[in-house]
Amino acid sequence: MRAIAHSVAAVTALVAAPFAAGALALRPSWRSGWDERLGRGWMDPGAVWVHAASVGEALAAASLLDALREAGHSVVVSTQTLAGRDTLRRVRPDLHCRLAPLDHPWVVERALATARPVALVLLEAELWPCWIAAAARHHVPVALVSGRISDRSFDRYRRVRPLVRRMLRRIDAIGARSELDAVRFLELGAEPGAVTVSGDLKFDGDLVAAVPARDLLQSLAGGPLFVAGSTHPGEEWAALQALRVSEAAGHGAVLVLAPRRIERAGEIERLVRAQGRRLLRRSSLARAPDGFRARPGDVLLLDTLGELRGLWPLATVAFVGGTLAPVGGHNLLEPAICGRPVLFGPHTRDVLHAVEVLEKCGAGRCVADAEELAHALAELLADPAKADARGRRGRDELARLRGSSARSLALLERMLADRDDRGGS
Repeated sequence: MRAIAHSVAAVTALVAAPFAAGALALRPSWRSGWDERLGRGWMDPGAVWVHAASVGEALAAASLLDALREAGHSVVVSTQTLAGRDTLRRVRPDLHCRLAPLDHPWVVERALATARPVALVLLEAELWPCWIAAAARHHVPVALVSGRISDRSFDRYRRVRPLVRRMLRRIDAIGARSELDAVRFLELGAEPGAVTVSGDLKFDGDLVAAVPARDLLQSLAGGPLFVAGSTHPGEEWAALQALRVSEAAGHGAVLVLAPRRIERAGEIERLVRAQGRRLLRRSSLARAPDGFRARPGDVLLLDTLGELRGLWPLATVAFVGGTLAPVGGHNLLEPAICGRPVLFGPHTRDVLHAVEVLEKCGAGRCVADAEELAHALAELLADPAKADARGRRGRDELARLRGSSARSLALLERMLADRDDRGGS
């Protein structure tokens, strides 16, 4: 096993060396925060280090972060993306939040030596082998909370089960999202005594809806609203076609397009204007002559970060992207928590638990393609009372499923107590 570990570290180093040289060219967004990605920069020594991937995971972590601090723990947070880091800095400005180190032996060694955390807490599917191995060398206990293993990841992990088993055995506590996820962790080799079901932190999202900026609220007050969020190429076209079909049936709406990557705003604007629709970018709203009052058939392009969450409560119908495009799905729970009916495509491998919950209570509906999306939108716009009823069922079901933050906190407290009993440093 020692030889395997050394081989993995060597391969990782060989992969990471050319990556470091070319990453800035391949991923321009990484030009910001590069020092943080190399494990440099100030951190709070002796804190619980919580790591989330991007915006959705960072927002899901907020309730756990609050619980940890209320229990008297110092907390630092890292994210994989700039958007995740900036979102957390906005919603929890008093927290120290930084970008995560690259999963390279030298980099994580530097980061852990600087931070000297009392524990490392990973969210959902953030299983980084070098980082976890370095934590073990530094005698830092590791927990995974809201842990999940998708169908695709499970198939891949089984092919290299001995390596995955070694990694999982270094995790002191695993709070699985569901019974299925717990079974998968055990089948891949996790310690049986380390695995429990703590639930999905995303169910603990704030049930008090975020409030949109006043100018945005005023501009969208003109009628029914169809919000298509976290969209990928092809999904904006599908949303526009759905709006066209709904209009032909006599049920118009204002369309909000919120792409997953705002760098695509120019491409989306050209697509919308080619269809002869009036469009305004959110970033230009303040400069619009005499303000902008959207009418049914108009399109607002959300080319800013962090405002989608405030628009879900305004939606008559919500569509969550990454589901018609073969991506795997994004956060279906945000609009559902706000009491809105949710439409999504068939590519939901990363959000299967949310799909199961929303379909079971009638708040969510899977559409196979753009044509089905169009019919589903027209149906809901034609009967706003039915749309509201579906949304309320989803909100009530998610309220019933809350409590993952408290269970995750209890899991972490037990892990830290065990560490102290063993005389951990």
